[in-house]
Amino acid sequence: MDEAFRRRDAKLRDIGKRVGPQDVEDLYQDAFVKIVERSQAEHIPKLDNLLRHVVRCLTIDRSRRKASRLTFTSDEAGDNVVDAVADPERHVIGAQRLKRVMAAIDAMPPKRREVFLLHRVEDLTYAQISRRLDVSIKTVEKHFALAMRQLSDTDD
Repeated sequence: MDEAFRRRDAKLRDIGKRVGPQDVEDLYQDAFVKIVERSQAEHIPKLDNLLRHVVRCLTIDRSRRKASRLTFTSDEAGDNVVDAVADPERHVIGAQRLKRVMAAIDAMPPKRREVFLLHRVEDLTYAQISRRLDVSIKTVEKHFALAMRQLSDTDD
């Protein structure tokens, strides 16, 4: 049992280097919730690998959320001023990009759109999508690859 605690502490230190000590426990708990939910739907052969992947994804999500939030600071006169991180130009560019992506998703053939949304929005694996749609995993892979190509074409 002591070995398990040492591994947990080592993992927490690794996570802390990425997200800061104040968020370590929350992130670790969020990761385990996702893993438990996923393990109920499918067998997970390498739990440590999945844990690293989930922590990495959650870390990226949190840093993106922090970067996109409006932050207010006080100037010398005590007035609240919007921080430069949230400038209006970035907001407009992001809104325009979101519209292009949503239009590209809407323009996808129905099966391709369904595969894409099941994987990206509902976070289902290819195997789960294959069972749900009664198609082969290769078909799911093909539809998802085509969806990603179609979306990457919108960035040009």
